Amino acid sequence: MIVIVDRRLFQKGLPALVRCLQFVFAASTREHVLLTDPPWNAEDDAHPVRVWLSALSAEIQEAVQNELERSLDKATTMAAHAAKLRVEPIAESRWEDGELTPEDALRAMYTPLWLALENGRNDLQFLRRILEGRDRAELDRCIAEGLVEIPLGGGTGELKAFLARLKEPDGATSWIRRLRSWAMFDRDAHSSDRRLPSKESKDLHGHVASMQKPWPFPGHQLGRRTIENYLPFEALDMWAEGGEGHDRTRRRQQVEAFKSADFGPTRRACFNMKDGFEKDVAQEVRDELNQRKKEQYKLKRQRRQLLPRNAPANHRAIARPTVRWLKETELPVVFQGMQNEAFRNRLNRGFGKDIAALYREDEDTKIDDIWFHRVFELDPAAQAWRKRLVESLWSVL
Repeated sequence: MIVIVDRRLFQKGLPALVRCLQFVFAASTREHVLLTDPPWNAEDDAHPVRVWLSALSAEIQEAVQNELERSLDKATTMAAHAAKLRVEPIAESRWEDGELTPEDALRAMYTPLWLALENGRNDLQFLRRILEGRDRAELDRCIAEGLVEIPLGGGTGELKAFLARLKEPDGATSWIRRLRSWAMFDRDAHSSDRRLPSKESKDLHGHVASMQKPWPFPGHQLGRRTIENYLPFEALDMWAEGGEGHDRTRRRQQVEAFKSADFGPTRRACFNMKDGFEKDVAQEVRDELNQRKKEQYKLKRQRRQLLPRNAPANHRAIARPTVRWLKETELPVVFQGMQNEAFRNRLNRGFGKDIAALYREDEDTKIDDIWFHRVFELDPAAQAWRKRLVESLWSVL
């Protein structure tokens, strides 16, 4: 964040000295850009800050000048739309204009940036994957040092309530939180057309769009349904190989269907990765499927109780539950029209509620960065979305 201090604050006397030094220390420790109005010029002996510094010790002069020079250098690398606050000798902050009292400006500088996410665990790992290696390390450092915080995500409902509060700030604390927040949320899927955002996601986008002062609020709706829809094929292949026996075969077949040209990129972008087609059918169909699952579970329990483990295969087939395949007409329109019925049937169910764990960086689930970056390179719209998202994060940090 860029903080511009008005020349009138550089006055003689101990109170003014302490206040101005507070801005220098806050900029240094919280890594903001500290500029002056008029712009700092070390060669200008008549510059208000140079005049003010002349009465101070050499050590203080050096510290202040070093911070101003560091800030000037950093400012040259920042985007033109970077968040800017002005600090002026006024009695009350003019929040919508980005003009703050010294007290409010200092509070904002010391307030960590909140990454407001629907899920503070998986969404953060996805966000880290979006960043290039150097930027990811920088974000990790900022989190470790308390410059960035991730409040616990509670889903779409909690994020909606949070953004709604930011829309109508009722004092310095809520205004500062608005200035020091950044958000990312799922597109989800509309009930009438799975290619469009859900009503809840559209509401979130509306909250974000309504907050234009003192700068547009940095809130980002995913271009695809959820973060899981950005998983690389290679990661899904790795997930498939993690199964055992029949489960591995089933996973391989499911991934094959998902990757197929018959399914295609449009369907992949709006597919429910966790629950599959079953999540998007009409409620009465879901109720029927859930009832069948209960009956199947009951049959399985009975079979385990009645048949010994070494029973012949033909005995084990007794009372085996039948599969209920979804009819094409029961699916949303976007998922109709596949030529391969077997592929369609394999996608009735999704990849499970824990599939987003593939974004984590550990020995068992690590996604190669090359795989993930290729997802964006092959999709110009996704690449443009990623660029906007990354730039906005650094612009408010």
